[in-house]
Amino acid sequence: MVEVNQIINLASHCLHLCNSSNIEETAFYYSMNADTFVTNNSESWKKRFEENNVKCKIKKPNEVVPSERIVVDGSSLGKDLKKWEGKWKNQNKAVCIYNIDELSPLMLKDLVNSHDKMLLSVNKMRMFSDKNLDKEIDCDLDPEIVESIVKRELKSILVSLLLSKPMCGTELVKILYEKFKVLVSPGMLYPALRELEKGGLLKYDYQFKNKIYSIQKKEQAKLLLNNHVKVSSLVSQFLVSD
Repeated sequence: MVEVNQIINLASHCLHLCNSSNIEETAFYYSMNADTFVTNNSESWKKRFEENNVKCKIKKPNEVVPSERIVVDGSSLGKDLKKWEGKWKNQNKAVCIYNIDELSPLMLKDLVNSHDKMLLSVNKMRMFSDKNLDKEIDCDLDPEIVESIVKRELKSILVSLLLSKPMCGTELVKILYEKFKVLVSPGMLYPALRELEKGGLLKYDYQFKNKIYSIQKKEQAKLLLNNHVKVSSLVSQFLVSD
């Protein structure tokens, strides 16, 4: 895991996106170097802290003072999420942890934009970035529609990206987020890559224990994408009203 001090020094208001498999571990890790753990589920976390010998004060959101270095159980904030996140922009240091599986695309976009830095750690995947990634999609587009299309067309998008250069899974996730503001989970990415591999379009080699994916049949991949673009264009023309 990225060092706590490195993240804290880089940002006063940091967002850490996890999933159910590592959210507890992440909370323990940050809490060992923080003044206060903030949650609306204080009894549950108090028991877990005691069992794992984590010595950190636990407070409810309304008990926090600005001088504290806090770790926030974002998933417990409920409907008051925006109110508290707005307050913690002025906090000495704050790391806000959320379960990405519980966030809608719109909530995810708002959270990324309201923090100085973002860290994504899902299973073995890591991504650390500024909130102000290059904007490559129209800000007026409905994020739920964008996410739906990206996930539906994921295999074609992956083929297009890998035609430009070989990449590992983490690089693909980062580029997908930079271009579309959509976070594709490992549970969706790797099955799509395996399917393309079984179809003979992709191959992979190991580089420093990472799988690096590349296109095996470039002409076939280009033909597939060209045909896909023609069909998509035809459908788009039909859908656009005068």
